[in-house]
This record gives sequence, C-alpha cells and structure tokens, in this order.
Amino acid sequence: SSSTALTLHFARQSARNPELSPQFATGILIACGTMFPRILVYCFVINRDLLPLLIWPVAVMTVLLYAPALFIWRRNSEKLKVSQPNLSQNPLDLTSALVFGLLLTAILLLGEFLKNWLGDAGIYMLALSSGVADVDAITLSLTRMSNDSLAMNTAVIGIVLAAAVNNLVKSGMAWGIGNQRTGLLVGGPMAVSLIAGLAVAWFQ
Repeated sequence: SSSTALTLHFARQSARNPELSPQFATGILIACGTMFPRILVYCFVINRDLLPLLIWPVAVMTVLLYAPALFIWRRNSEKLKVSQPNLSQNPLDLTSALVFGLLLTAILLLGEFLKNWLGDAGIYMLALSSGVADVDAITLSLTRMSNDSLAMNTAVIGIVLAAAVNNLVKSGMAWGIGNQRTGLLVGGPMAVSLIAGLAVAWFQ
C-alpha cells in the first residue's frame, strides 16, 4: 500500500539523515493514521451497518496517531524541512491491480473456509496474517462477508487486528531500516494506538 511505501522511503531517509528523524517519524505516523478513515469509506460503501461498531475503534486509533504526529511536528518545527517523497509507483499500474484482485479473491475464499472450520478464531488468524502485507483486501473481504455469513462484531475485531498488525510491521520498518530514534517516535504511538483500538473493539 502507499503508506507502506512511504514508511519504507522515510525509514531509509532517516537512516541517511538522522537529524531529521522527527520529520520522517511525523510523516510515517500521518500516513499510517490516514489508513483508518479509508477503512470507514469501504464500510460505508459495502455495509453501512458496520459503521456504528467500527467508527469508535477507528477514531481512537486515528487520533492516537495524529496527535503524537502533531506534537512531534510542533516540538521540532524550527528544525524541520518539508521534502516530497518519490515513491516511484505508477498509480495506473495494472500489475498491482491484478495482484490486489487475486489477493482479494484468495482472502474471500480462505475467509469462508476458515470461518466454517474454526469459527471466529479462523477469521482472526486470517486477519492477523493478511494484515502483515495489506489492510485493504482483508477489510473489503470481512466487510463483504458481514453482509451475510459473518457476525459484525467478528468483522470489526478482524479489521482492527489487521490494521494493528500492519502498523506493527511499519513500526518494525521504521526501527530496522531507519534508526533508533525514528523507531521510538513511531513505535510508541503505534503501540498505544493499537492497544486502545483493540480494547474499544473488544469491549464495546
């Protein structure tokens, strides 16, 4: 996804320019936070009945990424410069669209199989594994399944799990490819965001 590509780019830049770590950490947090409103758009289009359950965990996770990003930016604004990342990705790349279509189909089929075999646990396993690489496909799949065969609470927890895992992967990129300061600035808010989001999704 674009937020993963941006995280990778900013992590590499922070390794080369450690003095600008706050700038790159801010960019990563904003990109990762922007993923959550997109999830709500999918639900609005495919199954609006999910929105009352999904909006609170998504709102909490978004705010807990945007607020630290704003704080880091304001605290370091005098030292920061704005740069435009070059992600070198064609938005009309048909190969990416084809791969996404195949991934979406595979997750839909696997989701039905795992739900019938393992119940909710199967859906959560699928969400965790899918979230490592992509959030959009698992979100679309679970939202569609919630129209008929999947309980809405299960769909919401699955979507939040996938998003949390995806952001954990990006935190790992910031730390492993970038530098320790970028990793800390990104990883702290990410951890708080995912714990809070999962708690809201589970207990509401």
